[in-house]
Amino acid sequence: MIRNLDLDLLRSFAAVADLGSISAAARKVGRSQSAVSLQMDRLAEALGFAVLERRGRGVAPTVRGGAFLEDARRLLDLNDQVLTQHVHGAFVQPLRLGFVQDVGEPVMQRILYRFAASFPQAPITVRICSTVTMLDKLRAEDLDLAVGFRADTDLPATLLLRESMVWIAARQLRLDRDAPVPLVLFENPCVCSTAAMSALNLAGRAYRIAFTSPSLPGLMAAVGAGIGVTVRSPRALRPDLAVVADLESAGLPDLEFVLYGRPGARPPALQKAEEILVEELRREHPLYAVA
Repeated sequence: MIRNLDLDLLRSFAAVADLGSISAAARKVGRSQSAVSLQMDRLAEALGFAVLERRGRGVAPTVRGGAFLEDARRLLDLNDQVLTQHVHGAFVQPLRLGFVQDVGEPVMQRILYRFAASFPQAPITVRICSTVTMLDKLRAEDLDLAVGFRADTDLPATLLLRESMVWIAARQLRLDRDAPVPLVLFENPCVCSTAAMSALNLAGRAYRIAFTSPSLPGLMAAVGAGIGVTVRSPRALRPDLAVVADLESAGLPDLEFVLYGRPGARPPALQKAEEILVEELRREHPLYAVA
């Protein structure tokens, strides 16, 4: 007997998986909490296995549920692609996206794969730049959507995720407490660079600029070579790097990734693009496997 999956169940399941909460997912999909709970029960019954499990104060996909989630997303993307092309009309205008470098290649690859599937006729342009630059380009309507760090702006903004900033250095680097801290920083403007210098000033620790770079690979190469210490999110850690315990007294703020949009009305295609960006950035995959 052929059975059909209910796409409404899949959409609610994806929302629960992204947000880690039945109640938060209910608000996103416009249903009551009890209705979404019932949907998850119906989905588990249709599949023959549990898709969610309790984890701390929230919920998360089971092992089998996590594997099914990837296929569920593909079905939802295909559904939205068909509607975009045959009901709303094919979207053929260029999609212009901006990202800060810290988003990372694996996340961007997943995002672009889904964009290519959802908007097969739309040329996609990606610009890697600073948050300040992308905000200027959104105001000038040279970008449609951008993922950057938290900044003061009147542009539409959605918080994607919040992570702690940490001091990062090569595992073999040893700091002399009586010598200025050697800093490896992005060229200004950079929220992490500003946070690093402010934290050291408040802690009464001297520092010197040992290395600057406009690119994240250049920055991390210098850190890996033991030239000095940088400040990024834990997503930038990799096996040859470690958090610097000696600088924990120099407290750092949180790092917030934000989705920015340009002013004005958003066509359905941009709303779908926003949905993809929010889902993928909130999956919180690390940039590197940490030993």
